[in-house]
Amino acid sequence: MTDHNCFRWPRGQQCAVSLTYDDALTVHHESVAPFLASRGLSATFNVVAHNGFTENTEAWKRVAALGHELGNHSLFHPCRRDPPESYPWLAPHYDLCHYTRQRWSDELRVANCLLEMIDGRSERTFGNTCCHTTIGQGEHETRFDDIVAALFVAARGPLNNAVVRPDTLRYSALGHFSGDARTAAELQRLVELARSQGGWIIFMFHGVGAGTHNLFIDGEQHGRFIEWLSAQAGQVWTASMVEVAGHLRRAGYAAAP
Repeated sequence: MTDHNCFRWPRGQQCAVSLTYDDALTVHHESVAPFLASRGLSATFNVVAHNGFTENTEAWKRVAALGHELGNHSLFHPCRRDPPESYPWLAPHYDLCHYTRQRWSDELRVANCLLEMIDGRSERTFGNTCCHTTIGQGEHETRFDDIVAALFVAARGPLNNAVVRPDTLRYSALGHFSGDARTAAELQRLVELARSQGGWIIFMFHGVGAGTHNLFIDGEQHGRFIEWLSAQAGQVWTASMVEVAGHLRRAGYAAAP
């Protein structure tokens, strides 16, 4: 049995941080991934297979070669159009309200296969689209935790602004924070919160710099935060989601009931 009171992060660090970047944006492979690697940090880049990924697979091979994780962000980025007028950019046939369990499982499996052809890795994590955690609607709406649990080492779950605690974690639905539109100082304070709890904080980012996505963090603020994380490496472990989840699993932390 794991002694939760004796848990330690690698090399005596006091907490873990995972930076996740969604949607396979050009700025991710051109600027963000190399910048992080130059500071000794690894992250998870959640790529949508049909947009921004298949057009330039060589760029994503280079991202993986830098030590980053290529996370699964689905084939088509479906989300819940609930209410129907939400997410006006989303095609009706990619509405998770109308997905079956089989369709969702099949699409995630195919995306995993495509990613393995790029990076050669069989283990990865899932970055849930639009932070949604269910498929179907009405009396048929169900969580898909069991589907992602069967396919991934871990998966993001609700956008609940909660630090993941090793003794109460749910690998298939890890809580996380948005990093978009925050300042470096705000992000640092959240990391300090995770440090005070000895936990794991997961950030979700989209664009880095104006014009890279309608959701974004200012490029200068992002740079300051990354420099700070690099300087904190002795106390703060910044690593991809698959690395942190793998460490917890090897340490004997099973999913909470």
